[in-house]
Amino acid sequence: MSGGVDSSVAAHLLKRQGMLVEGVFMRNWDLRDERNECPSERDWRDVQKVCRQLQIQCHQINLVKPYWNQVFSVALDEFAQGRTPNPDILCNSQIKFGVLLDEISRIDPQAWFATGHYARLRQASLLRGLDTRKDQSYYLAGVSGTRFGRVLFPLGELAKRDVRRIAKSAGLATAEKEESMGICFVGERRKFDAFLAEYLPSSWGDILDPHGKVVGRHQGMFSKTIGQNARLSGMDCKWYVYAKDPVNNLMYAAPGRTHPLLYSSRVVAGPVHWISGGPDFGPDNQINVDAQVRYMQSPQAGVASKVDRDYVSVQFKDAQFGIASGQYLVLYQGDLCLGSAPICSTT
Repeated sequence: MSGGVDSSVAAHLLKRQGMLVEGVFMRNWDLRDERNECPSERDWRDVQKVCRQLQIQCHQINLVKPYWNQVFSVALDEFAQGRTPNPDILCNSQIKFGVLLDEISRIDPQAWFATGHYARLRQASLLRGLDTRKDQSYYLAGVSGTRFGRVLFPLGELAKRDVRRIAKSAGLATAEKEESMGICFVGERRKFDAFLAEYLPSSWGDILDPHGKVVGRHQGMFSKTIGQNARLSGMDCKWYVYAKDPVNNLMYAAPGRTHPLLYSSRVVAGPVHWISGGPDFGPDNQINVDAQVRYMQSPQAGVASKVDRDYVSVQFKDAQFGIASGQYLVLYQGDLCLGSAPICSTT
C-alpha cells in the first residue's frame, strides 16, 4: 500500500471478497523536503489510517538501501552519461516485484501479492488495464512473468472514476487524496534538473544549433533531455534539444517542435526483456507491434526485428518526437505487453 487511493481500494476490494488482507508499505526514501518532512512519512500515516478503517494489520518494510543501490544510483549514473532512464520501471522490476516480493515470500510462502496497478494478468502474461487513460503496464514491462505467479491486480478491470467512487462509498481516508505524479525521490514541487544538480556536479557546456553555432549553455548532460525545451533566450520561438555529445559536453537544439531533427523513425533497444518468453519473429525476422517510448503515449504502430539475441529494432510507421537513449521501449500486440528494453540509438 502506497498511501494513495488506488492501493487503498485494492485492499478494500480484496477484503470484501473475504480474503485475509494485510497492508505492506515500502519505505524507499527518507530524505527530508523543504518542510523538514519526508513525503513517505505522510504516506505511511495514510496507510495506517486506511488499515485501521479496514481493520487489517499493516507493516512497514525499510527498503531504502536496496532502492538506493538498485534504482537511484543506477539512474544517477545514466543521467550523468546524458541518458534518460526510467526509475519507476527500475523500481517495479528491482524493488516492488523483486526485493519486496522476495521478502513477503520468505515470511509467508503461501501469500499472494496485490497492488493498485491498473493492469491485468493472464497467467504469466501482462495485459493493459481496461482504463486506457490509467493503464500502467508500461511501468510493469520490466518485470519477469515468473514474478506474476502469485500476484493480483484488483483494479485492472476498473476505471479510475469507479475507484474514486468505491473509495468514497467506503469512506476511505484516501478517497479525496490527490494523485502523486512525480518520481518518488523528487517530489512534486521541485524541478527535476535542480534535484539532480544536488547529486551530480555541474559541467557547463555549449548548446549548438544545427549549423554548429553556439546558441546557449547547459549545466551538464543531466540538465536537459532529448525533446526538452532548451530555454534559449533571445529566440523568436522555442528551441528543443535534439542530440547530445557527452564526450565533448555539447548539446544540439533546433527551432520549433516540427523540425525534422527532433524526430526519429527507427530505434534500436536492448538488452531486451521478454515478459513470458520472446515472440516468434518468423522466417522474415519481423513482427508487427504497437510500441511506446514513454508512459501514456498512445500506441505507435511499427515493425520489430531482432538485431541479435539481446537487441531489437523498431521501424515506426510515423516518425516519433524526442526519443532519448535510456528511455524504455515497450512492445505490445493488442493489449498483450511483450516486453521492454532501454533505447540505445535512434535514426
